[in-house]
Amino acid sequence: MQHSTTLTKTACFSALIIGVLSAAFAFTTKNPANAVTAGAVAAIVGLISLFIGRKNIDDMQLAAAGIFMAVVACLVGLWQIYN
Repeated sequence: MQHSTTLTKTACFSALIIGVLSAAFAFTTKNPANAVTAGAVAAIVGLISLFIGRKNIDDMQLAAAGIFMAVVACLVGLWQIYN
């Protein structure tokens, strides 16, 4: 197991924070297309941080949680568009 650097910790924490913010935005926005866009951007950031932190399981867990929240944001936006 490799130790985390400041870059990997920052990238993975930012993926989690951006994912949570995009999910919260998806529940509060009036325009569901913006929710889907925010979720997609958060998912891309999460995948990039998952790649950066791939050598440490703790970093991967943070990035995966951010990706999960980004998927929730996309699903909420799509649900609002089609219902």
